[in-house]
Amino acid sequence: MSQRIVTAATRVVFMIGTPIAQVRSPLLFNTYFAEHGIDRVMVPLEVSVAALDGFVAMVRDAENCDGFVATLPHKRALLKLVDEAGPTARALESVNAVRRNPDGRLFGDMADGAGFWNGARGAGFEPFGKAAVLAGAGAAGTAIAFEFAQRGGRRLAIWSRSSDEVDALASRLAGTGIEVNSGMPDDLGGYDIAINATPLGMDYAPGTAFSSEQVASLPAGAIAADAITEPAETIFLGAARARGLRTIDGRAMARGQFELLRAFVAPDE
Repeated sequence: MSQRIVTAATRVVFMIGTPIAQVRSPLLFNTYFAEHGIDRVMVPLEVSVAALDGFVAMVRDAENCDGFVATLPHKRALLKLVDEAGPTARALESVNAVRRNPDGRLFGDMADGAGFWNGARGAGFEPFGKAAVLAGAGAAGTAIAFEFAQRGGRRLAIWSRSSDEVDALASRLAGTGIEVNSGMPDDLGGYDIAINATPLGMDYAPGTAFSSEQVASLPAGAIAADAITEPAETIFLGAARARGLRTIDGRAMARGQFELLRAFVAPDE
């Protein structure tokens, strides 16, 4: 890869969140830009909840900025800060990608769900007709659940530390044809995939949403999947791997949504 030189003519996209150190998107984006000779750079930026409104206002006025990708905890708040949102973002009331148009207007959409399941497909798992247990009903978990239903998932059990989040997600899935169960089953023997979409497992939130007994109850052909990108090997995935189960780490989700995000926020010049 040739050395990158950033000049005043370089187009900028941001990756925002807090914490931000764990994100993988800047590496994927900047590698792509360099390999394709595109004078654009993705800059990771720590943006607090209190600073989000000011950051969005800055992007509106930054003519050399093409947009940004967002991670925790900004996805729900961004829906009210963009000028227009795509159908998935409106349905999920959440945004993780924002494109800045030449007139400064901001268009937002949500790629977490499609990205997760594209990554799972790359690892050999298709959700059609399958049963999944999902830990986490925040913005990422909601997107993953909604896309699971759209892709023909048969049954979904949902757990979150917030019962209100579980109820809201179950209500959102009503009418999709998927069977929804609230709460984390003690025995996961009837599930094809167990998914962690909580922060549990990150450095600032150590632990796991799935107990060792629950991991042990997964059937031999099941998959354990985690949306966390750093560390890639979480306690949950390590326990599943020790059992001989197939695993999908958060880097697969990052790769799965990369093309979607790049085409949306930073299309080829």
